[in-house]
Amino acid sequence: MSEHGNDFVVVANRLPVDLETRPDGSHTWTPSPGGLVTALSPVLESHQGCWVGWPGVADAAPEPFRTDAGVLLHPVKLTESDFEGFYEGFSNATLWPLYHDLIVTPTYDRDWWHAYREVNLRFADEVAEVAAEGATVWVQDYQLQLLPGILRQKRPDLTIGFFLHIPFPSADLFRQLPWREELVRGLLGADLIGFHLEANARNFLELAHRHGLDVEGEASTREVTAHIHLPQGRTIGVGAFPISIAAKDFARFTAEDKGDVAKLREELGSPQRIILGVDRLDYTKGILQRLTAFEELLESGALDPEEVAMVQLATPSRERLDHYKATRSKVEEAVGRINGRFAR
Repeated sequence: MSEHGNDFVVVANRLPVDLETRPDGSHTWTPSPGGLVTALSPVLESHQGCWVGWPGVADAAPEPFRTDAGVLLHPVKLTESDFEGFYEGFSNATLWPLYHDLIVTPTYDRDWWHAYREVNLRFADEVAEVAAEGATVWVQDYQLQLLPGILRQKRPDLTIGFFLHIPFPSADLFRQLPWREELVRGLLGADLIGFHLEANARNFLELAHRHGLDVEGEASTREVTAHIHLPQGRTIGVGAFPISIAAKDFARFTAEDKGDVAKLREELGSPQRIILGVDRLDYTKGILQRLTAFEELLESGALDPEEVAMVQLATPSRERLDHYKATRSKVEEAVGRINGRFAR
């Protein structure tokens, strides 16, 4: 498969790898953490497809390269200014809090919107270059909601899917966004739009209905029973498709694994029960609330610190944004307080 003839293309804000610098100054690519990578990598590996995304380094884009599993990675170059406006700004200070039902107040900034639009255009150019005639292109998540519509204009031969990995808000909440019309047009460029939950799909169908579009059916899990009929004759499928890990990879439990578990349990003081959390360090994950609840259970005597341990793995995320800095500070403060009060 050449770089320019890929029948199956995944497009996401980030490539599924991080650039790491070795002690000797050389560089190497390592797999990225995160649910999106975990969910999509097995699909791409089975199709030997191409993944288009930003490599995570500003002002740099290495030549396309293949992973050990045979997936072609096609980097998209973003400047530091692109990153600040498109990613830190519009994606994560505007769309993220809005779509998560105003956990923090979204910021609406015209310059951020311009950066978001320009980066989506750049991604579209790259995808149009690498996709074969009639290829299937699967666009991922809230950072690239304009991409399906742009690709539809550039490459009408493509079959385009879009999947949203975060909630989609109610129509009334979505109306707060000044650029809501542009985002809806972008999403309607897809042939199939997928959400995690039926409630999210219903919110989008209600939005389409309010736009005067012909909506048929209702969203159901894992089946496309809802359709949006556009005036120009195209029909878009809408459905809920809960996504998960490759469970079979976690089902194999060897004797060596059991030894590692026993060693870890011993290092934690041999508790009878271990509470485990694995999340990005994000204010939507409820890590601070989880810690507070654990503290209250210890305080009330419902849990005995001699018998129970809590382990929270939290991957740092978006650390230049104020809300994320505050979240990390509060979590670290809570961990120190709980350990100080109850640790043995």
